[in-house]
Amino acid sequence: MLMPVHPGSTDMSDDGKHDRMGWCMTSDLDRFREAAGGYLRSRAAENTLLLSAAQNAQDAQDAQVAHGRDVRAAGSAGLLYGWWDPPEGSGPRGAFLHDEAAPLLVAGRAPETAAALAAALSRTGRGVCGVDAPASAADAFAAAWSQRVGVGVQVQSRSRVYRLAGPAPYQMGPAGRQRVATRADRPLLVEWLTAFGTEVGELAGEPEVAADELLSYGGATFWEAGGRPVAMATTTRPVVGTVRLSIVYTPPEQRHTGYATAVMLAASRAALSGATGATGATATAGPVSEVVLITDTTSPDRQASRLGYQLIGERTVLRFGPATGPIPRVQTGPMARVTTGPLPRIPG
Repeated sequence: MLMPVHPGSTDMSDDGKHDRMGWCMTSDLDRFREAAGGYLRSRAAENTLLLSAAQNAQDAQDAQVAHGRDVRAAGSAGLLYGWWDPPEGSGPRGAFLHDEAAPLLVAGRAPETAAALAAALSRTGRGVCGVDAPASAADAFAAAWSQRVGVGVQVQSRSRVYRLAGPAPYQMGPAGRQRVATRADRPLLVEWLTAFGTEVGELAGEPEVAADELLSYGGATFWEAGGRPVAMATTTRPVVGTVRLSIVYTPPEQRHTGYATAVMLAASRAALSGATGATGATATAGPVSEVVLITDTTSPDRQASRLGYQLIGERTVLRFGPATGPIPRVQTGPMARVTTGPLPRIPG
């Protein structure tokens, strides 16, 4: 069922005139995937975060159905989905997924569609605590939202998105070998996930749960030297032929040795070759054709190029809060970064 904010294929602008372009919104995940799936898949590397979030919602919905619950009536746990419908009928040119407890997740770079989304969402009465989008879209949405709602805007993080463009020019590396983590490695995997979460200032859920999830599809790769693991890289489950290099961790005593670079290369190449345990082995996942890396902006582009990665975009996460005076303008220049979660850094 489409939300009334966007009746049919038209939207009501602020001056009361109908515009034959606008945001369609729905709480029906199947409807969203049918309408926006083609657009998201056509830019799978760029849209990996939204694709993964939609897949997680699908998995949660399937689990509810397996327990006999009617998810059609209640929607996907309060999630709202949407896509931008252009006037020429050429198909969606943007999409979003909104969980009120998390920043609004947006695909699509156009500032004008992001600003229009702020207007459309404000009419639904939903609360928006922040936005996670391509940099130009995030700034445009935040500016429009702050003017409408009267909130302050703070930069939470800025990041760069890379895709593996081909074989890495970098060939030299430390002695050792890669291997996929097994059930016997679970205690070490939990220990390193805990240490990583402590270092970045945020634990993404329970490390035991995360470890079991990684082991279920072969998503953790170790680099071994001297017969023991010295570094780790993890990849996400394949979604539309795309995986993301999500965590890179080296214990403090093993750093500045090249182990992190070695395990990143190993995990990236293994994902593309289909050699990472269960990764890509399920019937729904299919072969992996894209490997994505999202890093903070302190990692120089030359280091990513050295590993075979190509810059394809930048993302910004902005948080909204109470205004402390005049509604602030969104800052677009350099500013301090607040660490908010696991973004792997490219080793120097």
